[in-house]
Formats: sequence, C-alpha cells, structure tokens
Amino acid sequence: MTESPVVITVTVRLSGLLRNAYKTSPKVRLEQVELAPGATVAALLDYYGIAHERAHILVVNRYHATLETILQDNDDVRVLPLVAGG
Repeated sequence: MTESPVVITVTVRLSGLLRNAYKTSPKVRLEQVELAPGATVAALLDYYGIAHERAHILVVNRYHATLETILQDNDDVRVLPLVAGG
C-alpha cells in the first residue's frame, strides 16, 4: 500500500503582469511550489495572492484548466492574464 504524499510539487509559470507575484523574483521564468495534496488551481492563485479574476487563461500540463482543477505532483501550471494590445 502506497502512502499519500505530504506535499505535492508543481512547476509554476506566471505570464505578463502576473510575474510580479513570484515569491522569489519577477525575473524568474518558473518556480517550484509545494502545496497540500488535493490543492486546486484556485489554491495556487491564493498562494501567490493573485485575484482569481486576473487569471484569464489557466493551463495544466498543456491542457485548459479551471479554478477547480485539482493539481497533482509534478504538474506544470501556466497562468496568463488578459492581454490587451493597441
């Protein structure tokens, strides 16, 4: 019988203005974050202090995700804000 992990580790990539929310430095392209098993994308945004409505595109392992998507160990998460141009 395998035990459940105490924490899961996900790789996070924040884009655009959201990069300022990185815990280490906004110059970092990605970082590893440890979360409790069963954590959702919403919990990850809360970890960074990012308002849910600011995260317009959520991607987990190259697939569209929602705030309710449950993260797994070694997931790759990308969060993108709304992009405007002129």
